Amino acid sequence: MATSTAGATGWYRGKVKAVPSGDSLVIMAMTSSKPGPPPEKTITLSSLIAPRLARRGGVDEPFAWDSREYLRKLCIGQEVTFKVDYAVPSIGREFGSVFLGDKNVALLVVSEGWAKVREQGQQKGEASPFLAELLRLEEQAKQQGLGKWSKAPGASEAAIRNLPPSAIGDSGNFDAMGLLAANKGRPMQCIVEQIRDGSTIRVYLLPDFQFVQVFVAGIQAPSMGRRAAIETVSETETTSNGTNGDGSETRAALTSAQRLAASSAPPEVAPDPFGMEAKHFTELRTLNRDVRIVLEGVDKFNNLIGSVYYPDGESAKDLALELVENCKHDGRRC
Repeated sequence: MATSTAGATGWYRGKVKAVPSGDSLVIMAMTSSKPGPPPEKTITLSSLIAPRLARRGGVDEPFAWDSREYLRKLCIGQEVTFKVDYAVPSIGREFGSVFLGDKNVALLVVSEGWAKVREQGQQKGEASPFLAELLRLEEQAKQQGLGKWSKAPGASEAAIRNLPPSAIGDSGNFDAMGLLAANKGRPMQCIVEQIRDGSTIRVYLLPDFQFVQVFVAGIQAPSMGRRAAIETVSETETTSNGTNGDGSETRAALTSAQRLAASSAPPEVAPDPFGMEAKHFTELRTLNRDVRIVLEGVDKFNNLIGSVYYPDGESAKDLALELVENCKHDGRRC
């Protein structure tokens, strides 16, 4: 995932592709010797427990969204250095230290009050090498009432999103035509949570958190193949006392971020040529990014169709145009 020198020391360089929660990052390699998208790794910040986002049919823990947003805005698209400190095979997670420049990301999160510190995992050695500093910063954040430690009356209740049914797995009554009628031609602020393929994204529409699928208008990227129904994928989840490597196991419905991770499962039908590359192109530019969508239509399956504009420095780019241009330069057909 990095140079041999970095590998020899245990430290690697990568770019943050996604931020599923307030204590985890999906980091992809800077380069790859193999064709196709580079390899990636999900790292949970060692010894941290961030509030949990709502699962299917559930609600956020207080400050879960604020915690995720702090880490997302801090790290998405950034080059980082990281090291795996320990792994917990029973829950399939790797825990590590991540640096953004010379800043320890876990220390930044705890100092702002967006996660609590777990002193020791179930097994000896399941702790951050920066544990003492994390505990000091946690106590400081508590005393100052920062983040999840806010002392303001009603702060915890106010920090729980009021989610519509579409955001917690029930899109049956979502009125796509009504949304189009009210917003056609008007830019809508969104956060991209999933990429199905190069021209299909799933987003939170802000500020109401409607979770919808949007087809990029005017293009159709190569298919990613047909996968098993995502609802059939289950994940072992630890209780709130075991988020960082300890606790009993229960089965829970997948969050949007976990569905993203589940998309790496082998497909039932292989992707079209360049399907993976087109998806990766869109992921690099839009996944977990703030984008603007201009709705233009609705298909017979209640899916929205619209133009997608993503930030590129001080300007915004049209995703459809960039996909087509990229295909032309590489001799591909999208």
